[in-house]
Amino acid sequence: MRVLVTGTSGLLGTWLRSTAPPAVDVVAVAHRRPIDDAWPVVLDLRDRAAVVAALRASRPQVVIHAAYAKDERSIVDATHHLAAAAHGVGAEFVQVSSEAVFAGDGSVRGEADRPDPVWDYGKWKAEAEGAATDGCPGAAIVRLPLIISVDPPDHIATAIRAGADGEPPTWYTDEMRQPAMAEDLAIALWAIATLPPVERAGVWHLPGPELLSRLEIAQRTVDALGLDPGLLVGTPTPAGARRPKDIRMSAERATATIDWDPRPIHT
Repeated sequence: MRVLVTGTSGLLGTWLRSTAPPAVDVVAVAHRRPIDDAWPVVLDLRDRAAVVAALRASRPQVVIHAAYAKDERSIVDATHHLAAAAHGVGAEFVQVSSEAVFAGDGSVRGEADRPDPVWDYGKWKAEAEGAATDGCPGAAIVRLPLIISVDPPDHIATAIRAGADGEPPTWYTDEMRQPAMAEDLAIALWAIATLPPVERAGVWHLPGPELLSRLEIAQRTVDALGLDPGLLVGTPTPAGARRPKDIRMSAERATATIDWDPRPIHT
């Protein structure tokens, strides 16, 4: 089975490469530099013609769109291009989305609940979900929580290490998330991607097992790195900040179908 994976130089993509099932032939797509892989591809997903050419050349059976970006074109336009190109070569599509598509009002959201984002990143990810299903009918939409990893480091570990040599970063004490370990998420994504198409299609949630504040997540990371807890500064979310405060997702489908049972982070 040939699977094209985007974002393979990033955190999640690195774990997807290292946890790929033996029977999977990974086409490793990166934005700027090739990955040391049997099928390395350097590709700007914002370039529609280049995306079409890459998929025609590699002919994957499944595409896992795991690339991370922070701007609208690299999120929405890239997904439009990739999903349409996947459909054009007869490939199935797995769109990696985010908990950020929800408002974060403290209510638990299931797979059937409609996105209601309050910040730009969440709005773009919600648009990308639509682009995936419009361009490639039968696509799977997999919403992930905060992705936690020490090696390679996630953004939390990177910020803490940087703070050890300069100004300590601030961590919100009242912004709640359900983080999960990157390895567990990658394994779950492969479990979904290798399901038969009818069983794979639709929305999936992969929340972690605990509800933690940003500060508590940082505290777990400091412990895992063996660093000084004094590196951490906690504060409430600034008044007027338009951020999702308390995101909670349920995972009935993943629990029942792929035995989703993630570890607590850094334990």
